[in-house]
Amino acid sequence: MQLSDALALDRLAVGHVARIAGIDWARLDAAEGRRLREFGLYEGMEVEVLHRGTLFFRDPLAIRVGRMRIAIRAVHAAAVTLDPPTVAAAGASPVGTPGLAGA
Repeated sequence: MQLSDALALDRLAVGHVARIAGIDWARLDAAEGRRLREFGLYEGMEVEVLHRGTLFFRDPLAIRVGRMRIAIRAVHAAAVTLDPPTVAAAGASPVGTPGLAGA
């Protein structure tokens, strides 16, 4: 998969599951990176978007990592690239539609 084709966690639709392909640690400051590591965000882990904020920026994202549910800001989720989603709702796109609640 080319970098331009990579799906970032902030673009994954609600209810879809994908495996983390990589994290751009350089985009995050040390404290933010440490926090993501403490939550278990590493390459190879599966994540699922559970919920998005309901206002214009759809921030923060509630995600499941393993058995934990955590909330992260969309700017931090954008640093997480994903392999193509493996579990998706029938007929639904794995990419959320900006501006639509629950997408």
